[in-house]
Amino acid sequence: MDNIQKNLDDNIQHIKNLFNQTSDLVVRKLKIGIEKSEHAAIIYIDGIVDSEIIQDFVIKPILNSKERPEIKGIINLIGEVIESANVKKGTKFQEITDAIVNGKTAILFEGNDIGIIVDTAKWNERSLEEAPGERAPRGPVIGLTEKLKTNINILRSNIKTPELCVENKEVGLISKTQISVIYLNGIVDKGVLEKVQSRLSNLSVKYILQARIIEEVIEGQKSVFSLNKTTERPDVLASSLYEGKVGIIVEGTPLAIITPTVFIDAFQTADDYYFKVGRFTNRFIRFFGFFLSVYLPAIYVTLENFYQNEYSKKIVKSFFSDGELLPAFWEMVILIILLRIFIDTTFRIPKSSIIIISLVATVVIGETAVTAKIIHPAGLITIGITFLTSFLTIYRDLADVTTTLRFLFLLVANFFGFTGLIVGTTLLILYMTNLKSVGVPYLSPLIPFKYEELKDTLYRGDLKSLINSKHSYPDDN
Repeated sequence: MDNIQKNLDDNIQHIKNLFNQTSDLVVRKLKIGIEKSEHAAIIYIDGIVDSEIIQDFVIKPILNSKERPEIKGIINLIGEVIESANVKKGTKFQEITDAIVNGKTAILFEGNDIGIIVDTAKWNERSLEEAPGERAPRGPVIGLTEKLKTNINILRSNIKTPELCVENKEVGLISKTQISVIYLNGIVDKGVLEKVQSRLSNLSVKYILQARIIEEVIEGQKSVFSLNKTTERPDVLASSLYEGKVGIIVEGTPLAIITPTVFIDAFQTADDYYFKVGRFTNRFIRFFGFFLSVYLPAIYVTLENFYQNEYSKKIVKSFFSDGELLPAFWEMVILIILLRIFIDTTFRIPKSSIIIISLVATVVIGETAVTAKIIHPAGLITIGITFLTSFLTIYRDLADVTTTLRFLFLLVANFFGFTGLIVGTTLLILYMTNLKSVGVPYLSPLIPFKYEELKDTLYRGDLKSLINSKHSYPDDN
């Protein structure tokens, strides 16, 4: 049955069956009314509700109420008796069960097919902490948390305007997860907002445990590049909303999704807007670092494979070959894999073991491999620089892209040299020009070229001009 029945015991039994007789489902029966002859039941899940709220603002007011719980009495209970800011009625079991699993309390009455739903949720959450993946020398330090309401609270403390719109949506067939679409009315790009809303409305999944599924739905296409930006920082999210972008926050994830996103966004950081110096150099260094992290191993292999004979023996011995067991290509491949294993390990093992792992890695990859003539010192330096520069953008949605492109260009360089790298880079640019983030070209404002948008791309323009400027995004046409 779908609708609440008038028989209280049948309703209670049906709800217990819907929850598979779980032991943490609490059902408390009450006798109410003037003569205590009327029966009601309060139903909630223990552990996710605030028992003091239930006792003081639900049970006591009902027990002290003199109304008979008919339709008129229920309306009075909602409007006058129950002392809660969030109270509503429900007529279907689906409404009751959805409310209970979200920490709310349901109240059912004998002889009535209408229930009352009261918000009594009390979820455990961690305190506000620094955003670990996006630390900055200046600016706010707090990051987003796993609780959606807390994140909205933080965001509204940064954006104090009634134009800030939050659209809540529940996703999931088995377990419903709440997501919030956030934008600034009057500033948001209408075309972008419509595409986001349309793609989310077509989402049908059993459950959501991570925000990546939302990212894939919004992207709308498969790509090695991330067509959305994620951030742990409320100030970054607020800044993006002021630029006409759309933010999406998923319950249970301490990240916000920002769309549309273009390639240039990966080289911008929050502290760019807090420092006077570095307006022109900071982003250039990050661009240069990205170039090195992708191309440096390929360039090293190309020089050894195709141009070694053009250098003196002294240079060849110092930079390319001095009787090592492995050729340059396999040196690069093995070192990349070993360092990738080392980085992955340091993120997953206990912190107390990181020093030991670092010492072992230093001895094995560095001293022993070079001394045993397995790897050339120049090759080790090349990979060291490659990984150091990759950390400039590793937390800005380019980590997976950098790793993939590094291997592809390394393979191309081993067989085709600089000619292959030039052709491969050309194909990569053509591929990137066809990518779109919710209709916005991924290489915008460089391709297609928009002069007025360059003031916050390769360099950081004047802050007053940036704040007062209106951003616009080219669409599919």
